[in-house]
Amino acid sequence: MAGEVTIPIAYVSGTSWFHKLHPIPKLIWAIGALVLAFSTRNPLFLSCFFLFGFLLIILAGILNNYLKVLLILLPISLSFIVLQSLAPAFPRPWVTISELGPFTIYQEGIYSGISLFLRCLAAVNFASLMILTTHPSDLFTALHKIGMPHQANFMVSTSLQLIPIVQREFIIILSAQRSRGMKSTGFSAVIPSIVPVFAGTIERIQQLSLSLASRAFGSKGLKTNIREIQATFKDYTSGIIGLGCTVVGAWYLIYYSDQLDWSEDALLPVWFSEVLVVGSAIIFIGTILYFWRKAKG
Repeated sequence: MAGEVTIPIAYVSGTSWFHKLHPIPKLIWAIGALVLAFSTRNPLFLSCFFLFGFLLIILAGILNNYLKVLLILLPISLSFIVLQSLAPAFPRPWVTISELGPFTIYQEGIYSGISLFLRCLAAVNFASLMILTTHPSDLFTALHKIGMPHQANFMVSTSLQLIPIVQREFIIILSAQRSRGMKSTGFSAVIPSIVPVFAGTIERIQQLSLSLASRAFGSKGLKTNIREIQATFKDYTSGIIGLGCTVVGAWYLIYYSDQLDWSEDALLPVWFSEVLVVGSAIIFIGTILYFWRKAKG
């Protein structure tokens, strides 16, 4: 339906090997990816790490949904290159690579921008892989089995399940507006929908609160779940490998952070730096203008 609000960050059903994997190993891999991504500034390592995660996404069969997530995050990530290259987050002096009119491109800044860009993409890969292939109820059950407090566990699971619920509420309200001859696309259509969506969400939360109270949610005792999952040998193996990668990444981060930085002598070609910064700026500004124009309808 044209004009619908779609939220790509939600569970996608499937039968891939990663869908069948226990939620805890996937959570370990996501945390490990975050640690590894921020343990180095080396672009070669980060690029290989990103490609590895991208390959797993293809094998999991969630490429289309992931590309929707990437379409939103890519322009934001590219802005790091532009901002850092013009104003590096490093103490002076800065090494000048090129000058574009009133703007100066600095070596330290463009290196930092590329690192932040690749870090974001690598971390988003594994986070998307976990969220898009893990049913919220399975995550709830898995966290409960490893001893996570029931209240905190329920908050995490409910937050993930609330995303598609709010999306459906928006679609229903926009459809109702269309049936009454009102505008159902663009920013001007979203504004009138905010109040009924939030009102419906608050009412749903109140109903959920009453339902939990009637079931003695806060009481002590044995808790059971409708969806039961069992860990297999491959789950334990995947978890151990992911935990090992996390420990190695943390070890490098603490003891070898200086050696993991790229060489300050590796000066980038002037033409490459200019194309990279200008291209990133065009994509970032173009995306903002596109969504602004689309919002105006």
